[in-house]
Amino acid sequence: MKKTTAVALATLCLASLATAEVTQGVLEKGPAYSALFSASPESGDLIGFAFKTQSTVGRAILQSCLPGLLCKIEKSATRPVSDALSDTLGQKFATQPAGWIEITQARNIGMAPVVFGYEKTLKTRHGMVSVREEDNTLLLKGKPIKPAIEGNSGLDIVANYELGAIDVLLLQSSGGTACPALFRFVNISPGGVLRVSPEFGTCSDIIYPTFDSKVGVTVAMVGFRGPFEPAAEQRKAAMTKTVYRWNAQGQFTDNQKPPR
Repeated sequence: MKKTTAVALATLCLASLATAEVTQGVLEKGPAYSALFSASPESGDLIGFAFKTQSTVGRAILQSCLPGLLCKIEKSATRPVSDALSDTLGQKFATQPAGWIEITQARNIGMAPVVFGYEKTLKTRHGMVSVREEDNTLLLKGKPIKPAIEGNSGLDIVANYELGAIDVLLLQSSGGTACPALFRFVNISPGGVLRVSPEFGTCSDIIYPTFDSKVGVTVAMVGFRGPFEPAAEQRKAAMTKTVYRWNAQGQFTDNQKPPR
């Protein structure tokens, strides 16, 4: 495991404190220690923000965030870890960061979406894709695609990937408070032939997409219950996770159900 010096980690901590120390990363849960993993804005190195799973801080984080999704702590306190603890942590996680920092305090905790942006135009290898904003229709080379894709109150390109010769787009259709977002995958081939997934989602806009050249694009997202549902149901839904997957052949799976 590559190690970062305590001085460098302390510098990173002080820089974070100067900006109210927002700490965020993808959550990995373990029996003794859990951690948030994110890239340092200064160096780009992967940093692990560790905490004791059963501590007060750990319970607070795990009551508000799910493994495999981006967890954001608006107000936190951190400190560098000892070499001994760093070695211990390095043996407990599949992810191996450049260095470790310990989270000692955490407040205002929640999950946040991870997207490339909210784009209305995108140049792919097979032509320009755009959103006609007057009716939220998706266009390829200036013409509506078939089958037609139209957003609700808005349509955005939130991620794109190159899967062999196929360009894969992830689209977000924005709605209202009852259902903030639904999604679609679109495959664009060299000949412009498209494959479009069913519209999918839990209605939440909190997503975490990942890419693997062998399996395709995977999108994890939290559950959702609208503002008119009981508060307990809203909280319960927000702590559930659904996983969707799409590949180059246009096969779509929902929580590992058979492709369709």
